[in-house]
Amino acid sequence: MSVIIRKAILADVNAIVQLERAHVNDEVTTKQGVLHAHSLTVNEVKQLINQHWIVVAEQQGNIIGYVVAAKWAFFASQPLYRYIIQRIKFADCEGQALTTTNTCQYGPIWINRSYRGQGIFEAMVNELKLALKDRYPFMVTYIAADNLRSLAAHYNKAGMHLIEHFSFEQRNYHLLVSDTHQ
Repeated sequence: MSVIIRKAILADVNAIVQLERAHVNDEVTTKQGVLHAHSLTVNEVKQLINQHWIVVAEQQGNIIGYVVAAKWAFFASQPLYRYIIQRIKFADCEGQALTTTNTCQYGPIWINRSYRGQGIFEAMVNELKLALKDRYPFMVTYIAADNLRSLAAHYNKAGMHLIEHFSFEQRNYHLLVSDTHQ
């Protein structure tokens, strides 16, 4: 069965919201500690589709994964993102200073458990980079330090590099960056 990787459309909103809630619930119910995110609303998903970027993985008409990228302003009301925005001002990638105008926030990304390990992660990230490369040379994300599977995927399959380690409200994170032209 073939998986289609494509830009999300408004008809995908309900499926993305359901998957997003499942993703948040997965993280909340693990031993990883406090979650510093919120479940996206229907209106936020519509806004992301219309004004930002969502790439989905679809199989036989079912959305089985998604990845989000957004301008920093979309997330700026959340304390963790405000903290990250301040950290970016002191970072660089390959000798180029990172700013809120040459980077975007990447993530969250989620793939249905039964489809993991099949190359969907890398395919969605590559499609997202293609969509972003003319607007943003870099995308930035954060990953909880204890989320080893996600860290490995982002380092090995998304070509991301460490900007710094940081702590926020008693949880440790890796702040990562990727060149969208890779």
